[in-house]
Amino acid sequence: MTPTVVSVTSSAAFLALVPRLLECTPRRSLVLVPFAETRSLGAMRVDLPPADESTSHESIASTVIGMACKVTRTDAVAIVVYTDDVLADLPALPHRPLVDAAIARADICGLRVVDALVVGADGWDSYLSPSSSMPHALSQISESAPDDPAFTLADDQFAAAQLPIIDADTSLRVARSLQKIERVLGGAHERRPLPQLKRAAAADAAAAAMADPPVLLEDALASAPSDLDAAQLASVGFCLARPALRDVALMQWVADLVTGDAVLHAQTAFHRGKPFPEDLARPMWGEGAQPDPDRLRRALELCRHVAAAVPRDRRPGALSACAWLAWAGGRSSHAAAYAEAALEIDANHGLSAIVLDVIDAGRLPDWVFDRPTSRAGTGSSPEFPGR
Repeated sequence: MTPTVVSVTSSAAFLALVPRLLECTPRRSLVLVPFAETRSLGAMRVDLPPADESTSHESIASTVIGMACKVTRTDAVAIVVYTDDVLADLPALPHRPLVDAAIARADICGLRVVDALVVGADGWDSYLSPSSSMPHALSQISESAPDDPAFTLADDQFAAAQLPIIDADTSLRVARSLQKIERVLGGAHERRPLPQLKRAAAADAAAAAMADPPVLLEDALASAPSDLDAAQLASVGFCLARPALRDVALMQWVADLVTGDAVLHAQTAFHRGKPFPEDLARPMWGEGAQPDPDRLRRALELCRHVAAAVPRDRRPGALSACAWLAWAGGRSSHAAAYAEAALEIDANHGLSAIVLDVIDAGRLPDWVFDRPTSRAGTGSSPEFPGR
């Protein structure tokens, strides 16, 4: 994805671009923008600690600045606090101890602080050179925003994790198709590692697409989710509900169809007692070559559509795939939302619990820290929720 380079001449103009880096308008957040010389490397977001919580500001600062240091070529950072507070009503700028701790930690790590700003409900201001009277008007930010009608922002950092709305007729047809496939190949509750796909699929037209899962998954990825018919959505949903096939899907979408075939064969061999090749498993833990961001995004949209279309009790597999793909794209807040939604349905869902554990440990894939330099872009930016 080609970044858009935009010159920034003021703090207000910079604040107009931060939501574009995050692809949302953050709320109750601390945002760090790493820089390489004068070009931004994306943006990182963490939840602000509650005002009544005795969380160590130094600990939070150490974590976020440490993450910024991991981003390739970083030599400076900008800090932005987004709060619901009315700045004019406060005796001092909010969250000053946290910002001071982040500035101090950046200095220890040898990073310049380009700016430190706060956006409140009534205006914005600078921690480095606060205004002597009222905060600056929010209209300065909106008036500085680039004129790009094709670009839209999510309302906040969680809005994009809401599942799309599927009409009742489509949902009913997907449910019926899924029932037909499960009748032939076995339901998600059955513990067979891999169904006898080709033999069983030949017995029923409804399951015919399952004869070659990697081809099915690649074909689904090549189309807009809204263009898939009920049988295709049900087939993908069936794959995502079974851990072995779900892992085939994730590793294929991270790489390509050839990888999907290799993982499927390795899964079959593994269940016959052979070791699973380490090179095929490494991307599952966020190691290896950087995936194509557009391919990850299309896979996530497909899984979101499938999760919305299948019956609620069949959603955990698709939701866990959403969680992993969001994590792989550096969207930990979204990943946590999907994983938690899956665990609300199935409290013992394995991959969903693993994703939450990884997020709680502050772990992201190695590849999200290898950022192209841009002044503002439409690509994903790494995000770290304060959990």
